[in-house]
Amino acid sequence: MGLINRMPAPEDVFVAWLMRQPRNGDLVAAASAEVARLRRYASHPGAKRLHDLFCALISEKRAAMRPQSVRTAQ
Repeated sequence: MGLINRMPAPEDVFVAWLMRQPRNGDLVAAASAEVARLRRYASHPGAKRLHDLFCALISEKRAAMRPQSVRTAQ
């Protein structure tokens, strides 16, 4: 009986990618590169989910970089 190769869950891929990033690296730039790469596979549900995870990371990091006065005014 042959082995069935299952694709890893998008969340597992995302966490593995995140753990491999340099300590003081630019996560927004790195995640943006992944988003651009994943656009080619947008029709695949797993790739779409992974794309969405990277987009959420970018949004969270950009929100955290905004000055406090801008964040509290929203």
